[in-house]
Amino acid sequence: MTRSKRRASRRPSTLCESTAADPLRRPTFALTSSCTRVYSLSDAGLLGSSLIPSTFTPKITVHATYPSFGNVQPGSTYAVSETQDEPTVSFNAPAGQPEAKYTVVLADPDAPSREDPKWGPYMHFALADVVPGQAAGTTLVGYMGPAPPQGTGPHRYVFLVYAQPVDRTPELGRDAEDRPKFDVAKFAKDNELDLVGATFYYAENK
Repeated sequence: MTRSKRRASRRPSTLCESTAADPLRRPTFALTSSCTRVYSLSDAGLLGSSLIPSTFTPKITVHATYPSFGNVQPGSTYAVSETQDEPTVSFNAPAGQPEAKYTVVLADPDAPSREDPKWGPYMHFALADVVPGQAAGTTLVGYMGPAPPQGTGPHRYVFLVYAQPVDRTPELGRDAEDRPKFDVAKFAKDNELDLVGATFYYAENK
């Protein structure tokens, strides 16, 4: 577990920020769903990583559903064999934004291992122009199921949902089959994407 450094000069303004800044600080009352997800991401070392900025606050709840077992439970571990079929990613658009478009990314930051992530983030899936309940989207990178090398420990597979500009489709900036070392942060910046939701699971090849 990684522990982010707290800035002495800045007092967290919300419970989500305080728990994300210090994963060892456990609140004494129930967290909201949004805060629970932030805490889960922080606990997994994803908040403040190459995939998710430390300032991230979810605006939507992301559901990823695999045909073999159903909904992904954030932070749960699934067999590699259970995650080979393309999942369905669903979420509701924020109130007042029924025509908004979204981009979905699935990436593994732990390739080939969490100790030596020289190939990460590894792009497993990218879908653009998604309109919840209206348009399934345009495939940018076809789905590739998890394939962690044997003995490299648990890998984190992270679904990221971004609000995208409504007037254009995001561009990868590279060949769709060039999956290793995909700079997700640069992709988001270049295409003016705003991260609004995330979830993740573990898979391991023992």
